[in-house]
Amino acid sequence: MKEMFVQEKLSQIDFSLEDIRLGDFDFVGELTAKKNRGRDSELYKTAGCFFRPNYERGILIYALIKKFRIESYMEIGFGRGYSCFCAAMAMADCGIDGKITTIDPALDENFIKSLTAHFPKEWFDKIKFVKNYSQQALADIPDDEKYDLIYVDGDHTYDAVKKDWEMCKDHFNKFILFDDYHKPTKDSGAGIQCAKLIDEIDYNEKELIIMDRRIFFDDRRVSDEDIDYGQVLMANKDFDPSVYLSDW
Repeated sequence: MKEMFVQEKLSQIDFSLEDIRLGDFDFVGELTAKKNRGRDSELYKTAGCFFRPNYERGILIYALIKKFRIESYMEIGFGRGYSCFCAAMAMADCGIDGKITTIDPALDENFIKSLTAHFPKEWFDKIKFVKNYSQQALADIPDDEKYDLIYVDGDHTYDAVKKDWEMCKDHFNKFILFDDYHKPTKDSGAGIQCAKLIDEIDYNEKELIIMDRRIFFDDRRVSDEDIDYGQVLMANKDFDPSVYLSDW
């Protein structure tokens, strides 16, 4: 599997960080992704309470939408909505009249409603919220329905990721992106088994994009050499990215 840092991937697809404002991703992340450290953590004492957990994933999704004119985006796993709203921001910024489908059995309608006071109505107009388990929701998708980009970030157990892949592999036109690929050097815990399934996929060239505080400041001060976590991107066999890029 090819491996590169997120900065390298952005450069490969001709996406410049000078074309965005990192503060926009902070704005989205403040309400949907920012996390707190426990008071018993050493980093709570030395670096502070709050941290940005892999905000780069939002930048990658934004870049893919912009450069490859993603008009339909489906994600498995809304969480608190960071990826979903980064996708909506990208479509709005790029003038793409697209649609976003987000699937999560734990969608909190009151939380989503509270976000309408902070995010533009235009973003919400693009989003279809589906409160359901992915296997049930995906079973309702017509055989001929396709999405330009599918983001898999739901249940991270092996069986669940395998089922999500099997139910999505015939429904993406351009890309599928898997979250939480942990290299063997990282103790990902028993509940995060994405890498095991992704390694078994025999479909097309896979790219491991190393990220997590490689663009945003890393107050842990973890070196590039010690980062062993990322996301895996795969292009549809019939999709030619070079049509959109000069030097793919």
